[in-house]
Amino acid sequence: MAFLGNVEYIPDDSGVAMSVKCPLVDDWIDPIDCMENQSIREESIPIRFREKQNWKELCKTCPFRNY
Repeated sequence: MAFLGNVEYIPDDSGVAMSVKCPLVDDWIDPIDCMENQSIREESIPIRFREKQNWKELCKTCPFRNY
Protein backbone atom coordinates (compact mmCIF):
# COMPACT_ATOMS: atom_id res chain seq x y z
CA MET A 1 0.00 0.00 0.00
CA ALA A 2 1.05 3.57 -0.59
CA PHE A 3 -0.43 7.05 -0.20
CA LEU A 4 -0.70 10.03 -2.51
CA GLY A 5 -1.78 12.87 -0.27
CA ASN A 6 -4.31 11.27 2.05
CA VAL A 7 -5.59 8.71 -0.49
CA GLU A 8 -4.42 5.11 -0.23
CA TYR A 9 -3.57 3.16 -3.36
CA ILE A 10 -2.06 -0.12 -4.50
CA PRO A 11 0.89 0.47 -6.82
CA ASP A 12 2.17 -1.83 -9.53
CA ASP A 13 5.87 -2.69 -9.79
CA SER A 14 6.63 0.69 -11.35
CA GLY A 15 4.65 2.66 -8.74
CA VAL A 16 1.60 3.40 -10.89
CA ALA A 17 -1.76 3.04 -9.13
CA MET A 18 -3.53 -0.22 -9.93
CA SER A 19 -6.32 0.42 -7.45
CA VAL A 20 -7.31 3.47 -5.41
CA LYS A 21 -9.29 3.71 -2.17
CA CYS A 22 -11.73 6.31 -3.46
CA PRO A 23 -12.76 8.92 -0.88
CA LEU A 24 -16.20 9.12 -2.52
CA VAL A 25 -17.09 5.53 -1.63
CA ASP A 26 -14.41 4.67 0.97
CA ASP A 27 -13.68 1.52 -1.00
CA TRP A 28 -11.24 0.28 -3.62
CA ILE A 29 -11.92 1.18 -7.23
CA ASP A 30 -10.12 0.55 -10.50
CA PRO A 31 -8.45 3.52 -12.21
CA ILE A 32 -11.04 3.43 -15.01
CA ASP A 33 -13.80 4.18 -12.47
CA CYS A 34 -11.93 7.29 -11.39
CA MET A 35 -11.30 8.40 -14.97
CA GLU A 36 -15.03 8.19 -15.70
CA ASN A 37 -15.77 10.59 -12.81
CA GLN A 38 -13.23 13.26 -13.67
CA SER A 39 -15.52 15.40 -15.79
CA ILE A 40 -17.75 15.77 -12.70
CA ARG A 41 -20.85 15.76 -14.86
CA GLU A 42 -23.46 14.59 -12.38
CA GLU A 43 -25.59 12.83 -14.97
CA SER A 44 -22.67 10.64 -16.06
CA ILE A 45 -21.41 9.61 -12.61
CA PRO A 46 -22.84 6.44 -11.05
CA ILE A 47 -25.02 7.06 -7.99
CA ARG A 48 -22.66 5.21 -5.63
CA PHE A 49 -20.08 7.98 -6.21
CA ARG A 50 -22.61 10.75 -5.44
CA GLU A 51 -23.94 9.61 -2.08
CA LYS A 52 -21.77 11.84 0.10
CA GLN A 53 -23.05 15.40 0.46
CA ASN A 54 -19.70 16.92 -0.54
CA TRP A 55 -18.90 14.44 -3.32
CA LYS A 56 -18.02 17.09 -5.92
CA GLU A 57 -15.47 18.74 -3.64
CA LEU A 58 -13.98 15.35 -2.68
CA CYS A 59 -13.58 14.49 -6.35
CA LYS A 60 -12.13 17.90 -7.28
CA THR A 61 -9.53 17.76 -4.49
CA CYS A 62 -8.54 14.10 -4.88
CA PRO A 63 -4.81 13.75 -5.63
CA PHE A 64 -5.66 11.14 -8.26
CA ARG A 65 -7.72 13.59 -10.28
CA ASN A 66 -5.96 13.93 -13.65
CA TYR A 67 -3.43 11.30 -12.50
